[in-house]
Amino acid sequence: MATIYPTPLPRHIEDDPMRAAERRVYEALRDGVGQEFSVFYGVAWLGTLGAGARDGEVDFVVAHPDLGVLLLEVKGGAISRDGISGRWTSVDHAGYPHPIQDPFAQVRTSKHALLERFKEHPAIRHLWIPMGHGVVLPDSARPDVPLGPDAPPEITVFAEDMSHIGQCVAGTFEYWRRELGRTERPGPGFLAHVTELLAPSFDLRQPLGTALADEDRELLRLTEHQFSVLNLLGRQRRVSITGGAGTGKTLLALEKAKRLAGEGFQVLLTCFNRPLADHLRRSAGVADGLTILTFHQLCEHFARAGQVSLPSAVDGQVPADFFDKTMPNALLEALKRVPQRFDALVVDEGQDFLEGWWYPLQFCLADPDRGVLYVFHDDNQQVYRRATSFPSGLIEVTLHENLRNTQRIHAVTSRFYRGEPVRAIGPEGRFVEGVVVGSKDEIERAVSGVLERLIRKEYASPEDIAVLLGWAPSSPLKRDTQIGEFQVTRDQAAEPGRILLESVRRFKGLERPIVVLTAIDELPPEEADALLYVGLSRARIHLVVVAKASTIARLGIDTRC
Repeated sequence: MATIYPTPLPRHIEDDPMRAAERRVYEALRDGVGQEFSVFYGVAWLGTLGAGARDGEVDFVVAHPDLGVLLLEVKGGAISRDGISGRWTSVDHAGYPHPIQDPFAQVRTSKHALLERFKEHPAIRHLWIPMGHGVVLPDSARPDVPLGPDAPPEITVFAEDMSHIGQCVAGTFEYWRRELGRTERPGPGFLAHVTELLAPSFDLRQPLGTALADEDRELLRLTEHQFSVLNLLGRQRRVSITGGAGTGKTLLALEKAKRLAGEGFQVLLTCFNRPLADHLRRSAGVADGLTILTFHQLCEHFARAGQVSLPSAVDGQVPADFFDKTMPNALLEALKRVPQRFDALVVDEGQDFLEGWWYPLQFCLADPDRGVLYVFHDDNQQVYRRATSFPSGLIEVTLHENLRNTQRIHAVTSRFYRGEPVRAIGPEGRFVEGVVVGSKDEIERAVSGVLERLIRKEYASPEDIAVLLGWAPSSPLKRDTQIGEFQVTRDQAAEPGRILLESVRRFKGLERPIVVLTAIDELPPEEADALLYVGLSRARIHLVVVAKASTIARLGIDTRC
């Protein structure tokens, strides 16, 4: 039995009547070729466009450590071809004809596109990989004559061949070995590199809190919905991915950026908040070809490289439109002078980007019109009150499962969510805790008491706790070094072992196992719902809200729990 990807087939493929022929071929290949083969179903890839590589997709790729790679295109139904027009048709079981592409031309094009993709991949480009192609017609009987000069019987599998498809695959490999005129084996390690390219797998790990281990999840695994999202991201150049807080947008953005960089793309991953960019850089580790910058860091980087001057601050203040207009304009001017470009652009927290920023951003791409562009966003988290519209032509994808929060945290957060329904699939978790204060003068003492209990009595780690301020100007927590007797920091990477103290705005896109949310009683009315939505949803497994009784009642939190 072969090693086949994916295993098992996702539900949406199992239930799709249009994929019945592909499912039969999947099962025949799985059971009919030997265990030394690897079979990949539903393969798609993107080319960088810089070296002649093209996007491509094919139904099956069969790989063998000694024989190389074989691409197979499947066409179900009774197949016919009109010799005069050259049109191909498939007649389904109900007798309805459907025009189809020439499968031999289609798979041949895919083979050359994948070969070019291999030549771009840093781990594969120097290897010799013999490649061939074939067509499987599982509902069509073998004719007495060849289907055409480019369709010899040695590379075509018919209905009567399905029971011994392993022999057909071996014969097709042998046909292409003769055609290529080379008998040497593929380069060492090629099968592992091909598998990494065509069927990458990963676990997105989340750290555990000490006393809360039973309520946290050891691994954040992709759901079937996200599997289909990643499949789509492998097939499309321009995609808009939206979802509520906790649906894994940032994790998917980073994973996609790393995958593209690992395949030889020059990738820019950008966002608005500096703490999020710092977190993404730490999480990415060493990744050649991946650049991670905030939008304004990007503007500054190109402005320096292009020797474009930026106005200096006067008395510590920059002009009013410095960040919104001056820096984007400097980026656009610098791009006229600097040759550096990227093959792919991944934007996280895209709702925070002004409409005027997208024009210079797209010119950071080597191909502004066809370069790879992914935008991850959640309009419910628009705490900067920005009017934005994304570049045109983006395929829209929605994430529907909250993978971050417990169900009880999600229930409180969802009061401030407007959009497609999102379902929490994590554990039920602890009750959200409300601590009532009479005025903001009582906040520091109340927060200190909460930290005392969490750390001293429940043995939570300080590094697992974030104290978030909904509206920093009204907060009594003015010191950046201590709350009560507990040391705090704005940068846990530089000062480990301390509790994080941060504003909700700057903590967008980030999370902690435990969040203490406060300074939310005097939120600006036009931003209140967005700030509450972001602040509440940052907690994975335990949430404490310190506020006036009226605010806690508005959140639906029972202070008796």
